[in-house]
Amino acid sequence: MNQLVGPSHPEKTLLAPYYTPYYAQFRGQTFIIQAEDEAVETTLSMRSVLEGIQDLLRHGIRVVLVFGKPARFLQELQTQYGARRHPETNRLLIPENALDRLVEERGRIGQALASLSETLGMAATLLPASVVRAERRIGHQSTGVVTGLELGAIQQVLDRGELAILGFGGQTERGEFLHIPSVGLAADLAVALQAQKLLLLAQTDGIWLPHRRGGQQQLSFADLEELLCLLTRQRPDGSPLVAPELVPKVHAAIRAVAGGVPQVHIVSYSRLLEEVLTRTGVGTMIERLQSHYVEYARPEDLDEIHRLHTEALRYTTARGTPFVKPLDREELERLLPWTLLLTHRGVLIGKLHGQQVPGVPGALCIGGFVVGEDHQDSQQGQLLLSEALERFRQRGYQQLVAITASPRAKRAFERVGGQVPEKLTHWQQDLLTEAQKRYHPQERDEVQLYSF
Repeated sequence: MNQLVGPSHPEKTLLAPYYTPYYAQFRGQTFIIQAEDEAVETTLSMRSVLEGIQDLLRHGIRVVLVFGKPARFLQELQTQYGARRHPETNRLLIPENALDRLVEERGRIGQALASLSETLGMAATLLPASVVRAERRIGHQSTGVVTGLELGAIQQVLDRGELAILGFGGQTERGEFLHIPSVGLAADLAVALQAQKLLLLAQTDGIWLPHRRGGQQQLSFADLEELLCLLTRQRPDGSPLVAPELVPKVHAAIRAVAGGVPQVHIVSYSRLLEEVLTRTGVGTMIERLQSHYVEYARPEDLDEIHRLHTEALRYTTARGTPFVKPLDREELERLLPWTLLLTHRGVLIGKLHGQQVPGVPGALCIGGFVVGEDHQDSQQGQLLLSEALERFRQRGYQQLVAITASPRAKRAFERVGGQVPEKLTHWQQDLLTEAQKRYHPQERDEVQLYSF
């Protein structure tokens, strides 16, 4: 969820041209990437993670990979050694007799990652468990907490431009190995190294929550306060709102942003680059404070509005008709008083405008809906639409409509309550007919009017 945009489901080869100016933004910064479960389960999945990291390293971004346990190994710990979750802290409790097996598995995964890195031609250093100082936590068996980090050893690897690989676990002052979960370790490391980003790789693209109209919807971004509130909420059946497997990652995200890490991302391991290097992203991004704002446009915003609108024209139907209606600079300037902008950290990532329907008091047609270069189905689009609908209603417009042929825009309209009327009024039909004129006759059926 950051600074650039590309196609909604691009392959890495297609993303490369879009990334170039944004790699420069993060050059010299440190990213901490935490991978466990599916991400370290097979050679194929580990290779996918490492290829994404290699791309970051090539562009001068410093990376520490903190690996955790594969799902099958976690199952082994539970069935053969009696490992279980602590009822209050949710930490995995490791019995004493499982420590040797834990060390063995840690070594196996570390060597696999190091060997794969060498195969890819990527310089990497596997750091020992002694880099992490730990002590036992009362009531948690052989699971400990981090008491210190040998940052000098990690920095030396990063200064050489290599990938630093660090596994779960740590050592006490006596040299005893303890279980340290990779999620919490990654958060502590991100704070200590003053990392720009902490990326927590999951099996799904971020946090998904129940939608008020049924089904699930992705939480694309959240600030610290919102994340804390999510942990206290429950579903109608009394179960936690946040999926249990994501709770440790949410805890880690809170610790990281509270400790000064600017951005934490929860995203699928297979879409690492899309999350980091696209403006709207594909996972969930967490920041300490709210950084998305919706405000009415000002004259000084016209250049950026024109740029964003022009960029959106490259997204077309199969017959080459732009989904967003072409408007020149003068037309966009005339619409400024009715234009709402969505910004993130001062960067314009979305906009739309309203136009009064002639001869129909209280009716407004929403147009020019552009979010993150055709990412209208992201939560950013929903945020902009929801806020715009409320703002326009406050101005006395109760009959709000929008017309589009874009599948993504249609999904966004539906998510904020938009519906295709069973029967159009005369003025709605007139608007729809006029909008259809710029489309090829064979694609006019794809153009629909939504009422809110």
